[in-house]
Formats: sequence, structure tokens, C-alpha cells
Amino acid sequence: MKKFIIIYDAKHHIIYEGNPLNLPIKRHKIQEKSMEVFRDPDPCIIHQSYVIQSFVELLIGDLPIDQEISFKELSIDTEWLDMKDILSCSIKVKR
Repeated sequence: MKKFIIIYDAKHHIIYEGNPLNLPIKRHKIQEKSMEVFRDPDPCIIHQSYVIQSFVELLIGDLPIDQEISFKELSIDTEWLDMKDILSCSIKVKR
């Protein structure tokens, strides 16, 4: 994935900057999704990678480049992200 993201908190401080595949994801959400897709309660690295990529693609797949958007405006569940007060944050996708 060649995209780059920036996540800002409510005070517009950068709380994450980098490759979206490196976003912090709740371990139990990876396990839940792995069970759903692969019936694997203890996912191997291949299954983990697939699940992470599917979460990230869901998050940034349709977002415009260089436009900051509030997480509240997104029509997806972001509960899988392991970030505090994510609904008060915003995201920008860069190339």
C-alpha cells in the first residue's frame, strides 16, 4: 500500500503519521475478523495481514487525497482502531 495517512486529534495535533498498515489495531478485533473470514481463532501472520489490510482498505479505500475528514463523518465502524477518542479525530490521506 503506497498511501500515507495523518491522523489529528481534536486539538489538531498529529497522533499518527505513516503507513496505514501500521495503524494500531485491537488484537481481539483481529481475532474476531479472522474467525469470521477464516474460522481461525489464533490467526497466523498471513491471516493477520489479510485482516489488517481489509480494515485499512475499508477505512481509507474511498477517502479523497489531501482532504482532511472527521472520523464522525465516516460511515464505517472504526471500533477496531486502538486509538483513544477516535471519533473526535480527523484523517488525511496522502500519496
